[in-house]
Amino acid sequence: MFGPGRLVVAALLAAAAPAAPAAAALDWLVLLVDASGSIDAREYELQREAYVGVLRDPEITALLQGARVTIVEFARSPQVVVAWTGDLQAAGDAYALHRRPGDWPGPASTTGIARALALAIDLLEGRSGRRVIDISGDGPDNVDWVAAVWAQRDRARARRIEINGLAIPTPEQPAIDRYYAQNVVNGFLEVSREHADFARSLRLKLGLEIAGEAGAPDPT
Repeated sequence: MFGPGRLVVAALLAAAAPAAPAAAALDWLVLLVDASGSIDAREYELQREAYVGVLRDPEITALLQGARVTIVEFARSPQVVVAWTGDLQAAGDAYALHRRPGDWPGPASTTGIARALALAIDLLEGRSGRRVIDISGDGPDNVDWVAAVWAQRDRARARRIEINGLAIPTPEQPAIDRYYAQNVVNGFLEVSREHADFARSLRLKLGLEIAGEAGAPDPT
């Protein structure tokens, strides 16, 4: 069984400010959900149910009072599946009704992390307060070069947007946590050792984000 472990990017940890009060910790949250071909139907449902569960959780919604959230799924390209809302219960209800289209993402296991991050940053552009991108997945970007992922991570850092990750190592991608830590996040990383334990990992990770554990990235 899984034992949750948090990988913290060393440079960010060194620069992290003290945790902000929970009431002001998080203002805008983009949930980026891997829906590529590497996620089979059962795993997709486990992920979706986990997100729905945390968004409907009274403790989480109380702590995130005042924050706004949007949900984006990505394969080769990203798409917004739940628009910005300040009602987390409504976001959870909307995502519960969402169904993965039978013809999307298609047979190829394409995972466009850079493109997903680009859309998430665009969605957060110009918004005030603490902005967080929460990305989960079980595979590396195989659509664009890794430099494209770095470019989006640097773009987020320059705008003081946090990118936190939830990596799911699999037999096909046993080192995906290392890939996320080295190439994707500028904040912290949770690791879920199996899709079946995704819900617990997600709730732990969201709790850390609400607490403002990592603080905003230093643009320098």
